[in-house]
Amino acid sequence: MRDETERVLRAWDAFERASGGEPVIDFDCRPGERAAPLDRAEVRRRLRALRPDAEGEVAERIDADLAYLDALLGERPPLDAYVRATQGCGAHGWDDDRLDVVRQQARSALEVVGVAWGPAAHRELRELEEPLDVLAAPGAIRDAVAELEPLVRAATGSTADYRLSIEAVAVDAYWAYWLDGAGRDVRLRLNLPQVEFTRVGARQFALHEVLGHGLQSASLSERAGNGDVPWVRLLSVHALYQVALEGLAQAWPLFLLPDDAPLIARVRFDHYVQLVRARAHVRVNAGMSIDDVADDMRA
Repeated sequence: MRDETERVLRAWDAFERASGGEPVIDFDCRPGERAAPLDRAEVRRRLRALRPDAEGEVAERIDADLAYLDALLGERPPLDAYVRATQGCGAHGWDDDRLDVVRQQARSALEVVGVAWGPAAHRELRELEEPLDVLAAPGAIRDAVAELEPLVRAATGSTADYRLSIEAVAVDAYWAYWLDGAGRDVRLRLNLPQVEFTRVGARQFALHEVLGHGLQSASLSERAGNGDVPWVRLLSVHALYQVALEGLAQAWPLFLLPDDAPLIARVRFDHYVQLVRARAHVRVNAGMSIDDVADDMRA
């Protein structure tokens, strides 16, 4: 059942890539197999046919794939139902008490590096982080990876080998950094229209993208290659483990570099901003007007 699910997902991925869509597979933990493209309607039919006999992690993965596929086909389920199907958790946002705690953590971290809380905080923090020319970014990221990789390996016990490539691209997409790959091959793309390069940011994304996602994906590939596993060996951002993987990648500086004040300030500040944006997203989907949501965010 797992193998047949993988064959269908490979065929779907081949179709999306051939037709200019977004890839379905972000990291292939068992590279080598190829599949002829299948269009979305046929993929949906095959996944639905597989679902009654699927169990455990394979069943959950098929449910996530179907929810994402149906969204691509135009279905718009309630936000909570969609997030629960694709990410395995609810979409309720955070209450005022939690936001207050995270806000105070961010303010305190900014104060340590001499940045005042207010409208200019982001700009002042960027200046403190040592802006880099775009041409210097790949080298800065590789230097940070070389420095920080032993810390991550010591914390995780990973012995997996990997090969890193870094590409500069210009893509009409929201992301500034994106990591994908197959087996031991890890590719980091820097989306030039969306990214501002800084020396602190190089350290942050060395931990987040290369070591938080890349080394982890290579480790999962090693595990899948050394014996049978019950999970679908094709990683996708719409699958249930993504929240856990992303959370760890974002939080690595807090565990490994708690005394790096500029880096901790960035992580704490970004955390608060993400929670505010998440609450706004939940409220818009619950029917609150854009004007009211914007007023709440400014407050």
